[in-house]
Amino acid sequence: MKKLLYISLLFLLIVSCRKNDEDTIEGPSLNDLYGPFSILDSLMLYENVNFSAGESVAFNMEISKKTNWEIEIVGASTGAKRKFMGSDRIISLENANWKGGADKFPSFGLEKSYVTIRFPNEDGEPTFTDSITITGLKKDEGTLITSFEDGFKSDWASFNQTTVSGSITCSDDNAAKGDCYYKWDGLVTWDWAVGSVTINAPESGFDLPPNANNLFFNMGNKMVSNKGIKNCFIQFWFDEDDNGDGVFNEATEDRFIYEYWYENDQWNLISFKYSDLKDDSDGNLLEVKGNGLPEPAKLISINVFFLANKDSGIKSEAYADHIIFTENETYKP
Repeated sequence: MKKLLYISLLFLLIVSCRKNDEDTIEGPSLNDLYGPFSILDSLMLYENVNFSAGESVAFNMEISKKTNWEIEIVGASTGAKRKFMGSDRIISLENANWKGGADKFPSFGLEKSYVTIRFPNEDGEPTFTDSITITGLKKDEGTLITSFEDGFKSDWASFNQTTVSGSITCSDDNAAKGDCYYKWDGLVTWDWAVGSVTINAPESGFDLPPNANNLFFNMGNKMVSNKGIKNCFIQFWFDEDDNGDGVFNEATEDRFIYEYWYENDQWNLISFKYSDLKDDSDGNLLEVKGNGLPEPAKLISINVFFLANKDSGIKSEAYADHIIFTENETYKP
């Protein structure tokens, strides 16, 4: 009986020590901890990529061990950035597939983009570089209202204080996406209101889907001067034509107002669900003059208003760009 017990224990010990499958090993392997680092299969990129044609860039590379890696893509002209990070031994389209987007504004343009691959935990932090030229931009998913590329429309309106210049600006490399954006610039010492641009829907409407619960409003914004926490903000007015007569009546129809306050000095993505417009910042229902229901199919104008501290003694400057509605998720620059 004792001999049988010894044999059984020995059998269990042998079985428990077998580690033929790398995926079944508990904890890091000795190779990952102490093994030498090397590139088993080097990265090879095409010279060009046309994202508008559905192409993407898969970063295929095999390394000798599991270790942290970073892939960073930077647009030579726009400064747009996209980063992938991981620790898999095999880098492929499963964990590093670039479809043309950036992590945040600004977006990539038709430009050369520089690729840098780093292995920060390895001796000497090995770094590999390459480049690829974008010949076609990724296609946006959603309903684009304007990216200001086609100029100021005849059915739009604007307001600027007498000391403020508010207009579409192009070709100065400051846009969040594309070549143009809207810019306010001027010193206002008597009022927080700096200027606004009202984007009225064409006769056919904005052609938005009806469900406000999965529809997101998105816009790029950058505060440049007279900035700071509680010092400047963007206010949006969303006017809906509740009775369908083609005209907004402030006394009887819904105007939903949303405020976005300064966060930082970079291009930021303002994004929120359209259905959230019915509530204020404390979660209470807003008092409006119509039926109180955010109904995107009835939206006929969007007013983008820039306001800044009148007592600062310095000029106010801010940018707006790429107004787009998306479904189910926020916009991906």
